[in-house]
Amino acid sequence: MKEKTLRYPGHVEYIQVLKQSGFFNTKPVKINGIEISPLDFTSKILFDEWKLGEMEEELTIMRITIIGEDANGTQKKIVYNLHDKYCSETKTSSMARTTGYTATAVANMFLDRLFFEKGVFPPELIGDKKGVFEYILKYLRERKIIYLKEEF
Repeated sequence: MKEKTLRYPGHVEYIQVLKQSGFFNTKPVKINGIEISPLDFTSKILFDEWKLGEMEEELTIMRITIIGEDANGTQKKIVYNLHDKYCSETKTSSMARTTGYTATAVANMFLDRLFFEKGVFPPELIGDKKGVFEYILKYLRERKIIYLKEEF
């Protein structure tokens, strides 16, 4: 499994300048008699600067690629693509929509008694139960979070 985060154009150049200038070093430096690591200083300054504004538009792009064999032993590749944006109607960020609505889909799945196992279950085991995957996709679709499926 691989996860990648996309940033705005030029982001990597800014980060490289900060890194090359020592802003990510962990060894404390003394300034006016006070020791602080450059990383702690950088984190404190940039945390608020990089925090997403309450109604700042953003987007979520996700691609899930599944490669394996079907029940007949035939090689299959299935790709799910997601492109979701900030919802100005509900004033909800895309990240909140895609993660939060997925979590509430699972909570509702318990309430609807579609899944009632006990313990910790990774998504691949939850999705293995009949109807669960379809339930979650339908729940998300109703909230305009659309995964487009391609089969190869």
